Amino acid sequence: MGLVLSFGIIALVIIVLSQAWSERARLARELREAPRVDIKALPEGTRARVVGTVAAGETLTAPLTGRPCVAYVAIVEERVSSGKSSRWVERIREVRHLPFTIDDGTGRAIVDPGQSKLLLEMDATSRSGVFDDATPAEAAFLGRHGVSGTGWFLNRSMRYTEGVITPGERVAVLGRGVREPDPDGARAATGYRDELPTRLRIGGSADHPILVTDRGDLTAAR
Repeated sequence: MGLVLSFGIIALVIIVLSQAWSERARLARELREAPRVDIKALPEGTRARVVGTVAAGETLTAPLTGRPCVAYVAIVEERVSSGKSSRWVERIREVRHLPFTIDDGTGRAIVDPGQSKLLLEMDATSRSGVFDDATPAEAAFLGRHGVSGTGWFLNRSMRYTEGVITPGERVAVLGRGVREPDPDGARAATGYRDELPTRLRIGGSADHPILVTDRGDLTAAR
């Protein structure tokens, strides 16, 4: 009975992990296959990929590393043992973001990630355990979510991962946009017939979220 249970747990873990990885792979494939268009040339309502650099502006503070950013994903997993096997179980997943501006040299786009899927480089990883206390930032993050880092007597085995989008970073965004007047855009001339500068605003919906990534293979030059 115990052997059957162990095999069942292993199979469940494999299924969960494969689903997570297949979702990331699907998003990456969708981004990679989407046509890349300059911001200035992207027509309204056309779904395409734009690539630009995040402009300076309002920021969040990433909870595990303290990095200033416009978006982050922070995950905490606990290593749970069952018989002779063990697995990582997700305890916390926190995603936060702000609207931000990107510039590709041809124009600017406001990215509103309220309805989005983030495919980020999870570039900060740390652990706490029996002989390794959680850092103050990690402990505060656990406490904010009502998760304890200790068991009956010892620290629980926890793994922390975080990905961020920071000002100055290169990102790719896949979605549809609308044109709006750009109050900060420089005008080429001053006559009353001059065309007002515009910027693109890219947003999504629950049914059609925008995709945002900072992965180098998806933001590389053409």
